[in-house]
Amino acid sequence: MSMLNNEDRSMDSPKRTESTDIQSDSQKVKKELNTFFLGVQQTSKVTRKYIDTRTHGIQLYYQEFTPQFVDAQVIIVHGFGEHSGNYKQLTDCFLLNNFKVHLYDQRGFGFSGGIRSKATIQEMHMDLETVLDQIDKSVPLFIFCHALGAAIVISFCLMNPQFEIQGLICSSAQFRVPPRYGKMKMFTLQMMAKICPDLQVNTYHNLSFASKNNHHIRKLATDRLIHPYMSVQFALNVLLFQQYILPNANQFKIPILILHGKQDKVASHLDSVDFYMQIQSKEKTIKIFEQGFHEMHNDSEWPKMKTLITQWCQNMIKKDVKMNYLKEYNHGVVVQQYRSKIRLLISILLIIIRKKITCLNVSTKVSILIFMELLLRMFTSQ
Repeated sequence: MSMLNNEDRSMDSPKRTESTDIQSDSQKVKKELNTFFLGVQQTSKVTRKYIDTRTHGIQLYYQEFTPQFVDAQVIIVHGFGEHSGNYKQLTDCFLLNNFKVHLYDQRGFGFSGGIRSKATIQEMHMDLETVLDQIDKSVPLFIFCHALGAAIVISFCLMNPQFEIQGLICSSAQFRVPPRYGKMKMFTLQMMAKICPDLQVNTYHNLSFASKNNHHIRKLATDRLIHPYMSVQFALNVLLFQQYILPNANQFKIPILILHGKQDKVASHLDSVDFYMQIQSKEKTIKIFEQGFHEMHNDSEWPKMKTLITQWCQNMIKKDVKMNYLKEYNHGVVVQQYRSKIRLLISILLIIIRKKITCLNVSTKVSILIFMELLLRMFTSQ
């Protein structure tokens, strides 16, 4: 009997190309809800619930799929603007290979609580720890992370170097601010984050960048849980990831499989290559798909991607990888490389300007001084 809820109406995914044995009861559910829930998920033990986070009383929407036999488990961490319902094909793949699957909507996305698209890196790290509390720690653990979800997981691992798992699978990782945003926009972003962090701005994300599959693009366009707006606070997170992850990549040691599309216009595949070259993982593999877009798990690359993920995970399960969970985790990122120089430069500039503006009228003086004081505060805080 299918265990679908009405909420799955907005969490549909492209049909699998393989033939799937769907029971008559499931066909009725499909007809009633106008959805297609994959057969393996229908016959698995499914748990859906809300779990409490450590901050602001916010709850996360959490799903757990358990196959008949469990060889390993995986946590799936989605990217910006989407939700866990976008990973049904991937969930199906893991279940077919006897993986217990844990999915959750990050705070501010999907069915989870919180202001839409407004969370700090510290809060997102704490939410990942909350999900880690849900798992059976005696079973080998993998984490699959996509786009900004990859930045969240990798920064979490870098901040907690003693944390060890069976393996990490990184898809279309986003480590940098897109090149189309120049230095002036980045400067404005940092200032706005101090003044009005809750301000929501349209990212104007082109859905055609996600996939070559028109069926999937139409679903994204009609999915009420897809959120194209980004708060100024959340945008600042991307900048902090850029300043933290790649400069500290040589400290990363967890076994990792990196997947990226060469045609990805959201996150550059060159950043994944750069990360791969720097990390110290003994077990590391990278695959660049020549025609891959941003969501290869919902595109024509999926069959090859599925085979690669399956083989890599099975090989990692056979290896003697020591897993280590911590009693307490570090949250957030520490970005200090450039602050001292910038702070010194702005302080000197502020002193010079104070001496040079004596010829200006009072209102102009006040405006300039307020601007410079705000600039100084921006770089000395946090």
